[in-house]
Amino acid sequence: MSQDLKNVASVSLTTVLSRVTGLLRDVLIFAALGASAWSSAFIVGFTIPNLFRRLFGEGALSSAFIPVFSSIIEKKNVQSALAFFSHFIVRWTLLLTGLALALVVLVQLFLSMGTFSERWVLSFKIFQWLMPYMIFICLAAIFSGALNSIGRFFSASFAPVLFNLVLIVSVVIGIIQGIDEAGIIIWLCGGVLLGGLLQLLLPLVDLKKQGWSVNRTSHADEFSESFESFRVLFLPSLLGAAVLQINILVSRLLANTLDDTAVSLLYVSSRMMELPLGVFTIAVVTVFFPVMSRTFESSSLDSFADVILKGLRFILIIVLPAAVGLSVLSKEILIVLFEWGSFRLSDVHATVPILIIYAVALPFYSITTFAVRCFYAGKDMKLPVRLSIWFLILNTVFSLIFMNLWGVYGLAFANLLSAILHTFFIGKAMKDSYKISFSKGLKHLLVPIFVGLILIALISLLGKGVVSYFDCTHKMHAFISVSVLIPLSVGAYFFVLQLFKISDFSSIKLWKSNN
Repeated sequence: MSQDLKNVASVSLTTVLSRVTGLLRDVLIFAALGASAWSSAFIVGFTIPNLFRRLFGEGALSSAFIPVFSSIIEKKNVQSALAFFSHFIVRWTLLLTGLALALVVLVQLFLSMGTFSERWVLSFKIFQWLMPYMIFICLAAIFSGALNSIGRFFSASFAPVLFNLVLIVSVVIGIIQGIDEAGIIIWLCGGVLLGGLLQLLLPLVDLKKQGWSVNRTSHADEFSESFESFRVLFLPSLLGAAVLQINILVSRLLANTLDDTAVSLLYVSSRMMELPLGVFTIAVVTVFFPVMSRTFESSSLDSFADVILKGLRFILIIVLPAAVGLSVLSKEILIVLFEWGSFRLSDVHATVPILIIYAVALPFYSITTFAVRCFYAGKDMKLPVRLSIWFLILNTVFSLIFMNLWGVYGLAFANLLSAILHTFFIGKAMKDSYKISFSKGLKHLLVPIFVGLILIALISLLGKGVVSYFDCTHKMHAFISVSVLIPLSVGAYFFVLQLFKISDFSSIKLWKSNN
């Protein structure tokens, strides 16, 4: 097994744990709060610090930091890169702290200027309480980026598991104590702050074991060129990341204007989509982004294009069947996972159409997520930023049009339509910029994957018909469908790929032999 595949497997395993514990966290939150004004307020309030986490953590800061950090490793050595990191982390800790304090004051002034509904006031209060989390998680993302650049992935990808476990314990304590929704919200906010701190400490300790120390023995002037490169990359990357996150924020804020449940229904659907997106797509991006950055620095454009195609093959093999399975078994999956406590069967029925729309959008989000990082690795920030701005505008226009026609379902459809258009244009830009031959690199996957997807759909649809003949509750019907049909479909799919000699293992062999 190649080192790239080992790293993807390591990140995928810990990401599975993160997504599973994150799913359990969300199940418990909705069991305690239901699809209600309370859960919607928490989601909106938590979305805002998460927006800054993705802007200054996983998004713009990481996208600009990793190429610069990797470049220092290539040109000098790891110790020089760690010395640069020492100067870098001190500056950003001060900046993030100042930003957090300014935002708390700004929101307080905003609240004092007008009269808002209880749902909106609670959302903004939660946002204020969670600002320290923004600092912790942004710094954690930078430590993780440094670790990934030197080939260490486990602790950075495992840290979110600790965060989820803390929130799970917080909700369970609240439920056991029998406290009301306001008390659950307080426990949740406390869990977010403690979990965020633990998520920072784990990669911090790991990086110290690799020889990093906050003691800055070297002078900052030694890295003036690196800081300048970072600034050149950061500003357009910030704009690109801001566009994506504002897209999410706009959808949730618009949903919050509809009713008490719309935000919760969108959130549950997006979380189900993010499970395969996070388990595999983000794992591939995490592993391949430093590799793409180094390849762009040290190799030819053909080698860079080959790495891109290799990552796309990994993504398509897994994400496409996940999208089909999620669509066909959407109701059964939601019943098994979320129909507990205050989240009722009527909430499941309301969520199913949104989940199907998001499942169709899953491959497009996956490809776009990977494609954007290809441009970042190539230090071309302007083009993906321009595309992101156009599709933010399109998504906002689509959302305003379709939400007036179909409510929350219109918002989901607007996201899908924007994702399809974004993927088409960014794919065309990749082909023009990096001379990628998609027909050569991906054509051998099309027929095997198509046959496998048809088989998944047939097994799932026919299997649901068979299960319906059992005399049991709807919950048991759903449990049997999920526990039997998903493994059966996955096994059949990979059996088909094996017949065609296509799998995530053999795709690497094909890539090597074709290039």
